[in-house]
Amino acid sequence: MNFWVFLSLLWVSLAHQYYNESLEITPLPRNNLLAQFEFEVKSLPQEIKYHENGTESSTTHYTYFPRSVGPLLENSNTRELHLRFTQGWWDAELWGKVPSDGKKSGGTGVELWAIIEAPSSSQALKHWYKLSKSLSGFFCASLNFIDDSITTFPLSSFAEESFKADEANKLFLIRAALPSEPICTENLTPFLKLLPTRGKAGVSSLLDGHKIFDSLWHSMSIDIKTQCVDDVCNYQMDQSIYAIIDVPRCLRKHEEGAIAKPIQGENLRCDTTKDHDIWKCFPLGLPTELNYDLETIFGRPIRGSCFTDEVSPVKVNFKDGWKIDIKEGLNINTLSSDHPIYEIKGTKPVNIDFNISNTTNIPKIEAAPLIVSRSLTGYSQDKGGFRVSFTNTQDNEVKFIYFESLPWFTRLYLNTLRATVDGKEVDFSDYVHLKHYLPAIDRKRPSHMELEVIIPAHKTLILNYKFDKSLLLYAEYPPDANHGFSVEPAVITVFNDSGKLFELRTTSSLITLPTPDFSMPYNVIILTGTVMSLAFGSVVNLLIKDIITEEEYEKLAAQGKLQKLIAKIRFRIKFVVTTIKNIIFNVKSLIASLVRK
Repeated sequence: MNFWVFLSLLWVSLAHQYYNESLEITPLPRNNLLAQFEFEVKSLPQEIKYHENGTESSTTHYTYFPRSVGPLLENSNTRELHLRFTQGWWDAELWGKVPSDGKKSGGTGVELWAIIEAPSSSQALKHWYKLSKSLSGFFCASLNFIDDSITTFPLSSFAEESFKADEANKLFLIRAALPSEPICTENLTPFLKLLPTRGKAGVSSLLDGHKIFDSLWHSMSIDIKTQCVDDVCNYQMDQSIYAIIDVPRCLRKHEEGAIAKPIQGENLRCDTTKDHDIWKCFPLGLPTELNYDLETIFGRPIRGSCFTDEVSPVKVNFKDGWKIDIKEGLNINTLSSDHPIYEIKGTKPVNIDFNISNTTNIPKIEAAPLIVSRSLTGYSQDKGGFRVSFTNTQDNEVKFIYFESLPWFTRLYLNTLRATVDGKEVDFSDYVHLKHYLPAIDRKRPSHMELEVIIPAHKTLILNYKFDKSLLLYAEYPPDANHGFSVEPAVITVFNDSGKLFELRTTSSLITLPTPDFSMPYNVIILTGTVMSLAFGSVVNLLIKDIITEEEYEKLAAQGKLQKLIAKIRFRIKFVVTTIKNIIFNVKSLIASLVRK
């Protein structure tokens, strides 16, 4: 066999073994689409020896696994890394269960947790801050603001350790979140750079920041795990991007441009069974007939497969009333008729055209096992509270862990915890058990609470608890202090006897703290500056200016320009004469001294 043919076949086998990607498109109610991008990257097996100060590896060839990630994990002793970038609110009642059972999506903002191997918690925190600062520069995010005041050690939530630590070390699960962090293309670009295709081919070529971040809800996730068998380890990295796309809005922007314009009267969709004219219109619901393609939704077609001899599968979960055509591209294999799976192969661009006659005919939406909402109660400036509602939609009871991390300036009181079931107050201990609670310390750590909750079938449990608001120092207020302070979403992890089933987050909250009148410091600065300038100016005038009487001033003012000019000339002549006399005197002195010698 030719050497180059063998090498290409070996490369193809490695590509399939160490890199896989896919795209799944699912229609949702109200003409929305759920796009799920999945990428799986593995590193070559490595013989790894674990030490307290880092990790030594005998293999440095990463192939498809990004070379920049390996040293970052090794230098911080990180065995598992989970990073989430999320914006928007997931409507569980309309869209059903979160993709991948919520295990690959986070709450609003940025969420980071990791499993770090270290001999003590203090050493683990040093590795944690090293990791967060490195990720901050890597993903252009504000992860460098992670400190003790927002860092927690979860006990019952996020527990999925698949790694065994060395005998001299322990594994520490550490977590932090930044709920007010905005997500933009600066975070997407490093995400794509981790892929072997760099977003230039395969399904990743559809990822355009202007389209993804214009969605109703979107989430980017990175999960890296260390897998070991007989001291031979490798890294497995799963990257995911989920987005809820509003199709009518994409079509409207494609036709009319980015600037929203009012609809012309003749283009209004009015109910013709009712009285209507140019002034009156009873609008119809959303259109049920739509025609669009991938390029319209994502701004570009699929630029071939991920590699020349590999395939990039695209799964379309559509039902009757949906007609799918391939507008461009070759080497496309349809593997299923019910839910078409297109295997894109080759380098030519591929665009899929969707012609829908009935957009209401969509696949059955899998209901979420639990619907959760959290809201603030109370209007006092120094006191507040939370109201958390849990609704069990299943036919059996649901058991889950409620994880809450509140900032240090909200002092949580456990004695205020109250529970009601279907509007009736019940004994708190019958449904809720306290698993862990660590009170906050000002500017050093947040409040950390974990509750084990059991809700019977088709019941609604409401928890209420209160907290106090602390005063901040002047320098601790952000520039937009009157906007409020964000509180990270709570995390709900549903368990059964076999392990974790489902994971979801509440929405983030906005707390208004007692805010001083920042116009007063401005007034003080202005007044102080005025007083200082007046005092300083008066002292300087007394020191550097001559004080004369009014009579002397009148005499000087009476002199005209000619007298001043004559006085100036006389002064110059006198200065020249004096200088000449001094020179002559010096010369005579020099001659006299020479004669004596």
